[in-house]
Order: sequence, then C-alpha cells, then structure tokens
Amino acid sequence: MMRSSAWKDFANMISLLPASIAQIWGERRVRKRYGSGLPLPATYRQANRYILPLSGTWTVANGGPDPDTSHSWSIPGQRFAYDFVVTDERGKTHRGDGRWLEDYYAFGAPVRAPADGVVVKAKDGRRDYARPGEMDPFVTNLLGNFVVIDHGGGEYSLLAHLRRGSVRVKPGDRVTQGQVVGEVGNSGNSSEPHLHFQVQDSPHFLFSASLPVRFSGYRRLVRDGETFRPEAVEEGFPVREDLVAG
Repeated sequence: MMRSSAWKDFANMISLLPASIAQIWGERRVRKRYGSGLPLPATYRQANRYILPLSGTWTVANGGPDPDTSHSWSIPGQRFAYDFVVTDERGKTHRGDGRWLEDYYAFGAPVRAPADGVVVKAKDGRRDYARPGEMDPFVTNLLGNFVVIDHGGGEYSLLAHLRRGSVRVKPGDRVTQGQVVGEVGNSGNSSEPHLHFQVQDSPHFLFSASLPVRFSGYRRLVRDGETFRPEAVEEGFPVREDLVAG
C-alpha cells in the first residue's frame, strides 16, 4: 500500500515537472511521426528474439498487449511496457511490513540483457529511495538508474529503476542475451523495488514509441488447485497478474 502525504505528493509533482513536460512534448512528436498507425501487436513485426530479462519466477505487476492490460495505453512511450515484481504465496512483494528496501523480494535481483546488442545508454549513481510505499519527493528523473541496449532493426530495450551501484555496463559495450547488466532497485519515480522493462523504437525514452514485442521460451505458472502448473510458452505476451519464469 502506498503511504504518502500531501506535501510529498506536491514535491514529487514539482520535481518531475520538467520531465513531465518533456514527456508530453515527446508523445506529440511520436503521434505525429506515426500518424494514426502506432505499432500494434497485430501488425508489428519484431526484428529480434527476446527472453525475459529476469531469472526465476516473477509476477507481472503491470503490462500487456491491449488496453485492458497495458501499462499505460494512452501513453505511446509506455503502452507496451512491463513492471515486474516478485511475490510470495500470499501475493505480497515483501517480508514483514515492507519498511526496508531489503524486505522486498525483488530488490537486488540480477537484471539480464533480453537479446544480444550494444549498450547505447547507461546511468548509475541515482539513489534508491529508502521509503518503499512512497514516491521520492525530490526525484527529477523518471527512470532512475537504467540501461538502454540497441538490438538492431530499430529496437532498443530499456531496463529501468536499477539499484545504485549495480550497473555493470557502459555505452559501447557489447552484451549477449542473458548477460547481467544490473540489479533491480528503487531509483527514479518508483514506489517499490521492481523492474520497468520495454522495447522502444529509439534510444530516447521520452521521444520513443514502445513496441509490442513477444517474449520467447518462458513458462507461465497456472494455478492448479493448491499448486501451480508450469505451461510452456514458445512465444507470447505476458499479461498483468501472470506468474512467469524464464
């Protein structure tokens, strides 16, 4: 549950005002560039094969290929984004009351390159806000610590909200699919440790359209009575509330 106060909400809004204005401007540029033909799952042909950027079992907290499941359908730059968290058998993302970042199952988990490529952007050094359940009132960057990888074919993956001090790559580095590039954190405009992931059509987050790419070779865990049954997915879109494993 998000714990907050009026002054912190106001401070957060003011701190992110420049980024919010840039995002609105970027959305207009994207819509003008695509006209009425923004990328859609039925028509977009992806250029690369992507795996889930995480090891182990994760919950899709946000994301999917249609308006009902989308991360942010009305925002072209995040329409096909995903937020991944780790949950326990009760559906909670943390131990105890979740007061500390270390209470969160996702915090510090390795983040992996979803496909081969070249790092074009990497940022580290931004703090992990130490009060999960609240938004950092003084954050100025939506992404926090992040990595952007060019996979070719006009597709760039973005892995954001990484843990400070965990980013292991720099611009110009070649990475291979599955290579660890950082760890899950709580930097940027994040209310709790999680990974924000998307594939976009340029390296510039605020001026990109997100792309509807399918993941390959993962498992969806389907509830079967008191247990879960793994269901192999050769290629597909995870959707909100899915339990998935790479």
